[in-house]
Amino acid sequence: MIVNLAFEQAAAQLRAAGVTDAAWDAERLLRHLTGWDRAEALLRGFETLAPETQAAFFELVAERARRRPLQYLTGSQAFWRHEFLVTPDVLIPRPETEQLVEASLLALTDTSRPVIVDVGTGSGCIALSLAAERPDATVHAIDSSPAALAVARQNAHRLGVGERVSFHQGDFLTPPPVAPGTAHLIVSNPPYVDPAEMLGLAPEVRDHEPRQALVPPGDRYGAYRRIAPQAFPLLAAGGSLVLEVGRGMAEQVVAICQAAGLRLPSVLPDLQGIPRTVVTRKS
Repeated sequence: MIVNLAFEQAAAQLRAAGVTDAAWDAERLLRHLTGWDRAEALLRGFETLAPETQAAFFELVAERARRRPLQYLTGSQAFWRHEFLVTPDVLIPRPETEQLVEASLLALTDTSRPVIVDVGTGSGCIALSLAAERPDATVHAIDSSPAALAVARQNAHRLGVGERVSFHQGDFLTPPPVAPGTAHLIVSNPPYVDPAEMLGLAPEVRDHEPRQALVPPGDRYGAYRRIAPQAFPLLAAGGSLVLEVGRGMAEQVVAICQAAGLRLPSVLPDLQGIPRTVVTRKS
């Protein structure tokens, strides 16, 4: 089968399964198998696929048609300035979460040799992006999942920042990864999906991404009620707590942070205008 025909059949199969961007996903899967860049894939459109490549390609297409996320099939996802390894043990990094990195870097503008704590690190995308941007930083990455921490360690090695990042297994900030009053930044994209909303999510998210990274303990504010009061004593004077929040959650998360003793510098909207990042500070 020639390459172009394989693309067409794969895209049709994915469209029939309800996959958004079916043509792109088909192309991405074949380039993942062959190592081609996009230009090479176009140039080879009338070449014949090797039988073993064709078989492997349509196996991946069948998996994608079952709504397995593309990133779990290719094993990677771009985030900030890097490509991160991802597995079903970690949440797939989202573009809107890059705002956490941007807000964190801004909060650290006047801080030299900062101590950074990332709560619920998953793939390590936030912690390691910050470590790469701030070579003077010491970074602590926490997750409750040993499997997620293993993925984050691999990414740290790939990015060359492993010597400056410490990994901790913990329940939010218990046990504390740093001494009281020493963290200049605590950042988190915690679980915040209401359990009642799970059925309405795309199958890629609902059926494949780790539930503990999506659904918090208790109600959808449960993670924030844990993190904010635990973060306050660990932060240095002037230190920041930076949090991602879901649609319609910012006001309540701000109240939780203020009740923990933190003041509010800003709430930042994402590209869709949704208040997405809450930045608070210890005065």
